[in-house]
Amino acid sequence: MISLKLSLTVNLGDGYISGSANIGQKSFKINIQESLENKLVIPDDLQIDSGPGFVLFETEKNEEILVKCKILDEPTDMILLYIDIQTLMRLTKDLPTTMSVNGE
Repeated sequence: MISLKLSLTVNLGDGYISGSANIGQKSFKINIQESLENKLVIPDDLQIDSGPGFVLFETEKNEEILVKCKILDEPTDMILLYIDIQTLMRLTKDLPTTMSVNGE
């Protein structure tokens, strides 16, 4: 399992957070939205194994927010994160600036 740290530039949408996630010279669109199941869909070329894992956000106010989720490596060109409503609400009030992805 490779762990990743991406730097985020995001904006608040209507019930979701979207923007871009950058690692090195690569840039991906990112969308964070509400779901009943915490799930992270990662593009193939980020080389993350599917399975249980977690995402650690660092926010504008230097808070850390940890999300346990199922990681899915799929043929997509963007990062999709589905999280519970409470976590989404916390992130809308204090937008994330970085996101680290790790497997269990």
